[in-house]
Amino acid sequence: MSVLVTGATGMFGTLITELLCKAEVPVMAMTRSQERAESLTSGSVTGVVGDMDDPDSLEPLLAQVDRMFLLSPMHADLGARECAAIECARQANLKQVVKLYGSVEHEGDPLDVQHWMAIDALKASGLSWCLVSPQTVIESHLMAQLPSIKQEKQLYACAGEGPMGIVSAVNCAEIAATVLQEPVDRFQARNLQITGPEAVTYAQIAEQLSSAWGETIEYVDLTEEEFAQGAIEAGFPAEDLELQVLCHFRQIRNGKAKLVTDTYEEIMGRKAWSVEDWAVANKGLFESS
Repeated sequence: MSVLVTGATGMFGTLITELLCKAEVPVMAMTRSQERAESLTSGSVTGVVGDMDDPDSLEPLLAQVDRMFLLSPMHADLGARECAAIECARQANLKQVVKLYGSVEHEGDPLDVQHWMAIDALKASGLSWCLVSPQTVIESHLMAQLPSIKQEKQLYACAGEGPMGIVSAVNCAEIAATVLQEPVDRFQARNLQITGPEAVTYAQIAEQLSSAWGETIEYVDLTEEEFAQGAIEAGFPAEDLELQVLCHFRQIRNGKAKLVTDTYEEIMGRKAWSVEDWAVANKGLFESS
């Protein structure tokens, strides 16, 4: 068994590659940079260069593996990129494609349209497939705010009082790595919706961080316009805000991220981390300078 991991230098790709490496699964970790590819090569992992905008670059890689973890950045071309990768996987007759999706109800917004282009192509491909669908992800929402959390003791968002079945990327990666090592029939055509153990609001997240880190952290609820302005002033590209940030907060605010499942416990035999569990395990992030 061998796996091509796309997006291998991103949050999910890095975690999944590490878990597969620990299990001594042969992995081809794909990146667009030769320098990064060389840095990824270690143990059972071989860093390789590939680009979803250049499907010809994927063909020789897919010819050497049995399975693929499919992930691409949130972008207006996500659908086209992943459809091209799926077609290459079909031509290579892969045993399985595991695609990252999501559990927040985006209800046909531009990001959801892009994902469903790829999902429809996957379903029509004739390949064995599985979706790994995280709810709102702890690291995505908190890591970028660590400076303000540490310095100002404040957590900013425009999520209102919307509840989230928020989950750690670590738990999601554990599921993906498990799926990629199990017989393909076990998870064939399943959408594995991965959530934390409870649905919490941003105010409750601030309370759990306060408890874990021994500091009083306050949630500051902003309007969408205020949050966007602050993000742009902090250097976030304005053209990426809607697809990568605002559409998610909008659905949280509208109650579309409250799903809680027991999928993680079903597969892993233990409960997923709560925000407080994650914060305790990562207390060093808050304490570091």
